[in-house]
Amino acid sequence: MSTYDRDVTVPAASDAGSSRRRKRRRRLVVLGVVAMLLAWSAVAGYQLVQAKTEAQAGLDKLRSAQQGLDAAALIRGKALPTMRRARTDFDRAASDADSSLLTPFEFLPYVGRQVRSVKALTRGASQVVHVGVSTMEQSTKQLAARTKSGPDRVALLRRLGTVGGDASAELERVSLGPGEALVGPLAKARAKFARQLDKARRAVSDVSAAATGIAQMAQGPSKYLLLAANNGEMRAGSGMLLSVGVLTVDKGQFSLGEMKSVGQYELPPGAVPVSGDFGARWGWLQPTEDWRYLAMSPQFDVTGSLAAQMWKAKTGESVDGVLALDAVAMKALVKASGPVEVDGTRIDSGNVVHEILFQQYQDYAASRNDPEADLPANQARRERNGVIARAIVDQLDRVGWDIANLVDDLRGAARGRHLLFWSSRPAQQRAWRAAGVAGILPHDGFMVSLENRGGNKLDQFLGVGVTVSHRAVAGGSEVTAQITVTNLAPSVGVSRYVQGPYPFSDLVAGEYQGILAVNMPAVARNATLEGVSKIVAAGADGSTRVVAGNLRVVRGETRQYTLRFTVPKGYETLEVVPSARYPAIRYHAGRETWDDEGPHPLHW
Repeated sequence: MSTYDRDVTVPAASDAGSSRRRKRRRRLVVLGVVAMLLAWSAVAGYQLVQAKTEAQAGLDKLRSAQQGLDAAALIRGKALPTMRRARTDFDRAASDADSSLLTPFEFLPYVGRQVRSVKALTRGASQVVHVGVSTMEQSTKQLAARTKSGPDRVALLRRLGTVGGDASAELERVSLGPGEALVGPLAKARAKFARQLDKARRAVSDVSAAATGIAQMAQGPSKYLLLAANNGEMRAGSGMLLSVGVLTVDKGQFSLGEMKSVGQYELPPGAVPVSGDFGARWGWLQPTEDWRYLAMSPQFDVTGSLAAQMWKAKTGESVDGVLALDAVAMKALVKASGPVEVDGTRIDSGNVVHEILFQQYQDYAASRNDPEADLPANQARRERNGVIARAIVDQLDRVGWDIANLVDDLRGAARGRHLLFWSSRPAQQRAWRAAGVAGILPHDGFMVSLENRGGNKLDQFLGVGVTVSHRAVAGGSEVTAQITVTNLAPSVGVSRYVQGPYPFSDLVAGEYQGILAVNMPAVARNATLEGVSKIVAAGADGSTRVVAGNLRVVRGETRQYTLRFTVPKGYETLEVVPSARYPAIRYHAGRETWDDEGPHPLHW
């Protein structure tokens, strides 16, 4: 063997095998770590997916609960079962999103932002529904007791204000987490929840504002001008204002003074100037001289303010606010107060509307051929709406209030504009806005009104239908409203008071003469109204725009009118506002059909 051969060292077979095993173990460890990371990521991803799924289920329930969630619905706990189910979904979502498996991902660039956003959103959503459920449970508990005296009513209102205020403060502390550089689906989810959070904040804030302001008014001493409106002879967004009196409130006790015909309070020209949009559109009718033309615009902040000025100019008496209510509102009140008796007639929730709109004109018509034949009877009839209102208010003040049922009944009347309030006191005006009874149209508001100028009471016999459609045009959308008016006035069994004609007019019995007025969004342009005989008003009307024209419809006739206007891109929405008509206007839009007994949103 050579020297070279003797100097070479050959590794042992066992050493080579050991090296291979170490490499294999290292690979297995790496693979194991990778597998664990993949499994961890998979589980964490599953947690996120679960959180998203459960949060979406909760969001759907929250959105459903918030449909029509005004202050009255919130304090009555109308959506409480749905909110409780949403709370369960959001609690699960928050639990999944708070999993410790997700914590390390929060420190990663970009990915961490997404994880932190999910955690904040699910946690915030859970907070929101917990606050909502708690608020509803507390308010419904407060409403369970029957209030027996004026101070009880004031105390209850203050407690409700505290509930709303506490809830509002809690919701202000809710955080939505990071909002920048989010992935598309997460950014959309965050935007949706932000809208729901905003609605929830407004709802509880409205409860606080409404209860606090109404408590101030109820504590008093407060004076409100009460105007009795008649749906048988319509104006814009309310019946014609025919009777007036002063409602005094002190320490929760209500007292309504004598109600008289507005005809006794006519003013001379210039006593109350009329200006602004209202003056420009309707000044030609001298609305501040004759109360019957005061409600030509549906903007009750204008009507109420002018009514207070007119009362002061005529009587020298100042009032804190103005209240208008019609037969439908009186139905809600008499349901709460119980039946009353007026001139030997029992008035209850089953007959009060018929009594006010129809029967009184039959009973007080001394001569069916000459409405002016018996002036004392006429005067008594004209004041009867007020007499009924006074009897109801007096009894309502005497009896204990079932607040829960009273809120339910008045909520329907308020949603349909059958009950309207205005006040010069800021806290009380905030209350009326929060409660949805301020009668101010939103900027995207849409309202169809027929305003009676025939001196008869035929509005209760008009069938009104509106079909709304839209199409894309350059720069936005063109909206079309096909308006159908059918005169269904009966030809027998109706006094001349109801069917007309008014003395010295050129109308025939059963013929309707009036103004078709349509309020549109403030951004509306290029408005046209076809089918009317003459355009009598067009332009700005407070928060909206209006176009109006004359019409006449004889008994048994159907007439059609077409309104068109355009809105810019980005304004594909209308808030259809109720007209306070009785019976209500029937609307159609696409596959939707509804009666205008409350606000109704349209989107396209």
